[in-house]
Amino acid sequence: MNRLLVILLGVSVSLGSLPSVARQPAAPGSASAEVAVPDSPAGEQLKWLVNFLNGKGEFGEPTDRFNEAFLKQVPAERIKPLLESAKSTVFKDGAKLTQIKPDATESHLVAVLQGGDALLEVSVDTDASGKMQGLLLKPAAPAKAAFSSWKQFDEKFGSLPGSTNFAAYAVTPSSDGTFALRPVYTIHPELCLATGSTFKLYVLGTLGEQILAGKGKWDEEIKISDDLKSLPGGVMQNEPAGKAIPLSEFAAKMISISDNTATDHLIHRAGREAVEEYAAGLNSCAARTTPFLTTMEMFRIKLSPDKGLATRYASADEAGRRALLAPGGEVSKSEPDLKFAEKWTVPIEIEEIEWFSSATDLCNAMLKLHELEERPGMDELKRVLRINGGIPFDKKVWPSVAYKGGSEPGVINLTWLLERNDGAMFAVSMGWNNPKAAVDINTMVGIARGVADLLAKEPK
Repeated sequence: MNRLLVILLGVSVSLGSLPSVARQPAAPGSASAEVAVPDSPAGEQLKWLVNFLNGKGEFGEPTDRFNEAFLKQVPAERIKPLLESAKSTVFKDGAKLTQIKPDATESHLVAVLQGGDALLEVSVDTDASGKMQGLLLKPAAPAKAAFSSWKQFDEKFGSLPGSTNFAAYAVTPSSDGTFALRPVYTIHPELCLATGSTFKLYVLGTLGEQILAGKGKWDEEIKISDDLKSLPGGVMQNEPAGKAIPLSEFAAKMISISDNTATDHLIHRAGREAVEEYAAGLNSCAARTTPFLTTMEMFRIKLSPDKGLATRYASADEAGRRALLAPGGEVSKSEPDLKFAEKWTVPIEIEEIEWFSSATDLCNAMLKLHELEERPGMDELKRVLRINGGIPFDKKVWPSVAYKGGSEPGVINLTWLLERNDGAMFAVSMGWNNPKAAVDINTMVGIARGVADLLAKEPK
């Protein structure tokens, strides 16, 4: 359940590019702490930004900070709300300056800020007067792990605390128009692990099949319902009740920024039982994921002020769980403790209450979606899966990247369908669970980037 908010001045987006675990408390930083800021116009603007994000400085007038050309692109009245949003979300626990990248000049620098678990790259450009003509905040990619072989990757991935699964398959076409998976490298590929929001691939697949069968349309409108609103990540919880939005937009938000409110509306639209049936055909761990929870139900269970609710749900059989979820049941009457949610850093029943799949299952889920997207009228499905590639990929090597990931404290999963520049295609899924402690997203992403390099060299 992703909670990274990224501000691109000129465009405000809630980005699910990387799954984020619950924020770890971080000591508030300052522009002068640990890392020296250059004594330059760009450095002065960075100091102002860091101090503002840490509540140590006033925002002031936009015209004092940004030049006329910038303000023509981004109206002055938009800038403060955008940065206030970053301050109250990503940098809620403080903005810590961790790095000034080499090659900074008087008018340009790139810095890395830490907010909780999130690392953001900040690019500052100033004009001759010292005012900003460019300001960009985007995710900072963790350092790439360098692997010379799959064995070296295996040693690194296998050393992570807790449990891991991994599968990389080459996708090969069959004569009947379907596709098959050929193993490239696997580590415990059949091990069922919690996946976080990667489960949303099953919701998307259910909708894709329904649309293909004439039981829905990408442009059909769904009205926002207060009863189906969830907690962030995402933005659709901010939409007014009754607003009609195309199904395609719900799907795009669900996959690209892991919007939980979009997800719950789509589960309601498709039907819980239909999603369960679709998932059961692909997921060897389906019994552990039945009933198929909405995101808000997960929050109601795990973040309930009644700390015994999660235990009771975990110990119940399927019938008992459905009774707890039913209207008037304990789950439906529970309200998430939002103060606890802000400090949620420890795993809660991740071995019993989650959405479970093996690495092979998720590769098959991507394969099924690929088969669906090749059918007539499924261009929107193809688009939705490729809005957000999750981590940086070399577009010259990987021109097509379909992705979904997910996480919660103690859980992370990353799943891709990758097409290489020579036409080779790979389905990849990697999961890491630790019921005793939060997992390190930066370590996982660094390993994933190294895996992409190994696959780039894999024979076709």
